[in-house]
Amino acid sequence: MFQNQTFTSRYFDGVSAVPEEGTVLIHGQTIDFSSRDTAHKLGISQFTEFTLTHKGCKLVLLPDEVRESPVLEIFCSKEEAKKLESLWIQTKKTKSKTHAFFYSIREMNPLVLGILSILIVATIGFFYFKGLELVTHFIPISMDKSLGESVQLKMDAQFEACNTKATDRFFSEALKRIVPKGSPHQFQVSVIGSTIPNAFALSNGKIYFFSGLLNDAKSQEEVLGVLAHEVAHVEKRHHMRNLVKAGGTSLAISLVVGPGLGNMEFLETFTEIGSTILVLKFSRDFETEADITSIEYLKSQNISTSGLLTFFQRMQELEKEMTKSEKNPKDANAKDDQVVTKSITDFLSTHPATDERMKTLESLIQSGKKGSIKKIVSDKTWKEVQSVCLDFKNSDSK
Repeated sequence: MFQNQTFTSRYFDGVSAVPEEGTVLIHGQTIDFSSRDTAHKLGISQFTEFTLTHKGCKLVLLPDEVRESPVLEIFCSKEEAKKLESLWIQTKKTKSKTHAFFYSIREMNPLVLGILSILIVATIGFFYFKGLELVTHFIPISMDKSLGESVQLKMDAQFEACNTKATDRFFSEALKRIVPKGSPHQFQVSVIGSTIPNAFALSNGKIYFFSGLLNDAKSQEEVLGVLAHEVAHVEKRHHMRNLVKAGGTSLAISLVVGPGLGNMEFLETFTEIGSTILVLKFSRDFETEADITSIEYLKSQNISTSGLLTFFQRMQELEKEMTKSEKNPKDANAKDDQVVTKSITDFLSTHPATDERMKTLESLIQSGKKGSIKKIVSDKTWKEVQSVCLDFKNSDSK
């Protein structure tokens, strides 16, 4: 590759800050450096580092525990520096299989190497997050209950429940039918006075229904569908799985980036995540799993499964109407419409009713037995359920 070629060079011996100016003669795998006062015969394999520079290249000798490692700088063209680097890599690859593997990677095209690196990182990330799913199996259910209870205290202090005998009876009967046998969770439903058509569950089995959802429901089946969905979130431990994923992601970032572990900021971050993740939206996978599971619950009790679908369809239509009203306000009630729009949007942010999800629900309902329209309570009791918290709603709209 190099036939007794000579290049201008300088040599730092690791002791003096002043380099020796001289020339190098490259022949075979040997580099002969000579200056006016000294001469050094060095094998290319002796150098532990090779770096391309704008003037040529820089080679670093074996590190020394006592002094800085000597450095040889060679001034040459970019093409000649790359040829010398290739020669250096070939000598390194002959040392061992490990060296051969490592330096073969270094020889790769930067673009190919970048793509390969992304694939490796993606693969490691995939198995890392899949492993986080397994972690949940080792966490006792009591942890779900404890986390849920801590959030429930804040919820009960912030919102006033307006349960009635009718709502207690309806949800009590509904839970008896929907909750799977042998469930380790104790479910309880609390109705909150609010026009927001929303519902969410805590990891301890406490489920909150906003009265707006009950007031506007077109049938018992709609509420049963939403209830089954929330029960599925708890049964599938989505809160804990979400928390483990969030904590695992935070830990991974901390390990890669660095800060946060030394001063316990990571633990503080993890605690903050734990206090909020229980009432935040779930991932699309969790929502789909809750949809599938809720349909299974309803079908097992021969309860109509169409309620959940019609409920989300109604929410989508309302959102579209209110969005138009928000863009083109025509009357004095525009402000109230915007409030309702935000309420519906808030619901859809925690229960994303995407077109894809709607199609999934439709296919689930059409397959297997569809269930029959089954009333949990009498029409009279249902009317009482639908009128719950109306005083709050009326006062809220004034």
